[in-house]
Amino acid sequence: MDDAMIFRMSAFSEQGGRKYMEDVVEIRLEYEPTPTPAEDYPNSQRHGGPGKAESEAIKQTQSETHGHEVSAESSPATAAWTESLSDGNSDNISAPTSDQKDAENLVDTRRSVAFFAVFDGHGGREAAHFARENLWGLLKRQRGFWSKDHSEVCAALRKGFIACHHAMWKELPEWPKTITGLPSTSGTTASVIVIRGVHMYVAHVGDSAVVVGVKENDSDITLQALEVTQDHKPELPKEKERIERLGGSVMKKSGVNRVVWKRPRLTHNGPVRRSTVIDQIPFLAVARSLGDLWSYDFYSGEFVVSPEPDTTMMTLDPKRHRYIILGSDGLWNMMPPKNAVNMCYSHDKMVGPKGMSCARRLGCTALLFWKERMLRADNTTVIVLALQERGGPPIPMHRDEIVVDMATGIDHVPGPGTTYNTCEVPKAEHEDGMFYEEDEVFGEEHEGWTCLEW
Repeated sequence: MDDAMIFRMSAFSEQGGRKYMEDVVEIRLEYEPTPTPAEDYPNSQRHGGPGKAESEAIKQTQSETHGHEVSAESSPATAAWTESLSDGNSDNISAPTSDQKDAENLVDTRRSVAFFAVFDGHGGREAAHFARENLWGLLKRQRGFWSKDHSEVCAALRKGFIACHHAMWKELPEWPKTITGLPSTSGTTASVIVIRGVHMYVAHVGDSAVVVGVKENDSDITLQALEVTQDHKPELPKEKERIERLGGSVMKKSGVNRVVWKRPRLTHNGPVRRSTVIDQIPFLAVARSLGDLWSYDFYSGEFVVSPEPDTTMMTLDPKRHRYIILGSDGLWNMMPPKNAVNMCYSHDKMVGPKGMSCARRLGCTALLFWKERMLRADNTTVIVLALQERGGPPIPMHRDEIVVDMATGIDHVPGPGTTYNTCEVPKAEHEDGMFYEEDEVFGEEHEGWTCLEW
């Protein structure tokens, strides 16, 4: 299929010099549901909820993933091929009967959809991990997500983000309280891309970012950087006006503009009255995020720190668009976007086939810059997609990288033992507080699906 993308992907995530690791990555590659003639997306999506088979498929995936709980919780990045059915009898999913043929008709094996996300948590890892585990499932269930109308897809992305944010509210009582006994202040940025055919949909809150490396002319020796997202900083006029309209405010602390947390003084007991002393604490350096439930304004019924993402769609052309980079601010605070895309470009031209991946090169270089400036390195997370022109020369392969052809589907993902296609699973902290080296895993097969974990 000429409209299906081919790309090489790699991921890197490192704690840096911070006490906690709050960055996580999610990568999902799935078959795209086949629409019926009367609609552009599955019937279960049209009615606003998952069908029985889809729910069962999700439960089955979760139960099989449970065996890898340590890896999923401790490692910062996961990737999985999964197959979701939109309707039908889930009892016959694995049974080799005639009903299986009907179930197969619900999945378009010629088309795949890819989901990539970077979550940079703050105030605890709970929000970032919740978003990693739930956001993709919530997005798929929104009305219009599978539509061919780009505006409907973008609207579904916005609704999915807000649904994820509200779902966190239900989990808040289970999250660890702050040291002063207040409800958790955990939140997370979220930079998400969804690739369907040649279309890339982007949704974004916070200060992680998505950048595309563009080569306008064949004679160009460097790439241009297209910044697809804009950081949601509190000092931006649009963000500041929205915050103040909701009764919030923005203050500087140590030279950084922050959204103010207005809360009763910690010594206060009882209901809040007009005479109650309210502390104003410059708290958060982003104006939008998932989580940060402390920012709820009871008068307006809205969150001062908004969960609503900016969304956009762009048509990918591998002749022009060479790289897609998703990164947390640990990368972008040290490396301008143009430097990042050109580092990938020069890396592919100069480094041998067994060299480090592009994502690792960017991440390690950013960490080195933090060290050279004698600063405590932030959590640094990077995903790099290198686009390949169909029928063109193959793109170079490095260690810890895989190539995915969206046209060939799950059965053609490189399996264990494929040259250069190995992924190191980092040491995981177990409940006993000790660290153990996990076996090197790539393409570990389970019944009905294949899991790829970093």
